[in-house]
Amino acid sequence: MKHLSPLDGRNKDEVAELREYFSELALIKYRVLIEVKYLVKLVEFLKTDKLLLKEKKSLLNWADNLKERDFKKLKKIEKKINHDVKAVEYLIKDKFKVLKLERLSKWVHWGLTSEDVNNLAYGLMIKDARDKVMAKKQKELVLELVDMAEKYSGVVMLGRTHGQIAVPTTLGKELVIFASRLKFWLIKMKELKFKGKLNGAVGNYNAQQLIYPKKNWIKFSQEFIKSLGLEFNLMTTQIEPGDTMADFFNSLRQFNNVCLDLSRDCWLYISFDYLKQKVVKKETGSSTMPHKVNPIDFENAEGNIKLVNSLLTLFSNELTVSRLQRDLSDSTLKRKYGLMFGYNLLAIKSLLKGLRKIEPNSEKLEKELEKHPEILTEVLQLWLKMKGEVDVYETVKNKVRSGKTDWQKLMPENWRAEKYIGLAEKLTKQEARRIRKSICHSE
Repeated sequence: MKHLSPLDGRNKDEVAELREYFSELALIKYRVLIEVKYLVKLVEFLKTDKLLLKEKKSLLNWADNLKERDFKKLKKIEKKINHDVKAVEYLIKDKFKVLKLERLSKWVHWGLTSEDVNNLAYGLMIKDARDKVMAKKQKELVLELVDMAEKYSGVVMLGRTHGQIAVPTTLGKELVIFASRLKFWLIKMKELKFKGKLNGAVGNYNAQQLIYPKKNWIKFSQEFIKSLGLEFNLMTTQIEPGDTMADFFNSLRQFNNVCLDLSRDCWLYISFDYLKQKVVKKETGSSTMPHKVNPIDFENAEGNIKLVNSLLTLFSNELTVSRLQRDLSDSTLKRKYGLMFGYNLLAIKSLLKGLRKIEPNSEKLEKELEKHPEILTEVLQLWLKMKGEVDVYETVKNKVRSGKTDWQKLMPENWRAEKYIGLAEKLTKQEARRIRKSICHSE
């Protein structure tokens, strides 16, 4: 119970799927895999050695399935030399002795700077976490909203503008708006390609070009980075400048802002009693008030999103800035990616949990509509103007605000607040179909 972070304590199980991408062991695995894949491609490119198929498979299989004992050995090396990437190099050389590949030792980390390895490792970590964990949960959230929107497309409720009673809308329409906004950012994030660099200490292929001047190093690094599933960036200093990463962080922050907006609206609708929460008998709402069922899932989502967005702002602002050819201030920030993704996943799961507990309070919604016939004055004053009446807006306004009800006699008898929803139901169903089609098409 001595965890420094809830992500390794009370929320451990809820973020378990991210450990494969953001634990320290995960970072080491990505680094080892990149170093090994690079070595294989390098000796093929230079034609200095011929790896047998059996040797290649054995080497790549080890890199793909790094064990706990490898991790412990690396940490022991790192503690001795005080350099995490160099420790990876020594770990691989040590493994070559077991695999009888000592002849390849001189090619481990050949021509690379630490950042050549790190930028590719972090790029793949974030890409994999986005595609295999986050995007799936984000899509689940969007489709949950679409399902709810279709189900409640005809559930009429009073609108609220500036916090005040406004003309009616439907619960489904309000939910599909959030789904539509989230879909926009989801697709934008999915289509974004992360960049990577592989060009040496200051981005000029200095050593490679001097020793092998006739080799096409640009083409080699471009093809290698593409084989990893990243986009090649030629123009860099020692570091990949992180502009595409910042673009992703900014888009994720905006996706989260929509989630924040949704959480707050659901919280307010619950407080108005427009929405009611399904009661779980064994759960306690308040430690002292037995009647309470608190909207804790929406509150948890809101709190975690605020934390995550502060980190996303920090990342997008700081990781695109580096003194001269590089400084090391970005290194410690990148190690916090797991913290950000962990709380982000937690927020989405909390929001989903909250949405699955709520349903419209039909009785309350109907009473609210009956209680506020003045919402029809919007269309009434327009209708009277069309009949040629003058100063109708001011007349109706004064009567309504004074509490008089005789203005209602000016309306046709078949006008009802619960029918005054315009195209809300049609728009909801139409947009729900578009969202489903769009998300399926983008897969």
